[in-house]
Amino acid sequence: MAFERAMSQEVSSSKTEYSNLEPGEYEGRLVYVADLGMQERNYAGEEKPPCQQISLCVEVLDNTVTLDGKEAPRILWTKPFNIFRTMSGLGKELEYYKAFKPSAEEDQVADWESALGMPCTVVIKNKQVQDKVYDEVVGLASIPAKYRDSASKSSFTDQCLAGAEDSDSPAIKSLFGLAKYVHEKRITESNKPELKAVQSDAHEEFDDDVPF
Repeated sequence: MAFERAMSQEVSSSKTEYSNLEPGEYEGRLVYVADLGMQERNYAGEEKPPCQQISLCVEVLDNTVTLDGKEAPRILWTKPFNIFRTMSGLGKELEYYKAFKPSAEEDQVADWESALGMPCTVVIKNKQVQDKVYDEVVGLASIPAKYRDSASKSSFTDQCLAGAEDSDSPAIKSLFGLAKYVHEKRITESNKPELKAVQSDAHEEFDDDVPF
């Protein structure tokens, strides 16, 4: 692996023309997995130990956007989610991994590299923030094995996993939105927080809601 575990509203500018997807289900393929680094956590006013987060980038097949006057494949990043030593039924990682490996079970280590390029169903909804509407991935689901070969091929030939500090990786370069924001606020040597004793509980692996 490349990292270690530790609207229909149209928005346009001089460079970008973007029309939102209609809410619903689309066929997609996993093209990038990005390590977003260790993140500070404060849930319901309680400090928790920092946790590593990742995000998945899926290509929405047979859909394009116009960037800098050129047509490009449409990609979307999932909300960042916590990962731990192994997958837990309380977290998002197992749920998303099952979209590509339906037989996956708790306490396994996800092999995201082997999932690159695999098809899935992408569930999209539109989310309005102030005067803008964004496409949001709200779920990934598996495609039955007998139908996987009928999914369109990916437009990407640089599918990869990327560590948080792999600044030259296509995955890190392609980050945008919430995934990019979270990556930029990761804990580094220059902003490492003061270590404090915190209380752990039996459900430490539960994915806290992202406050966005």
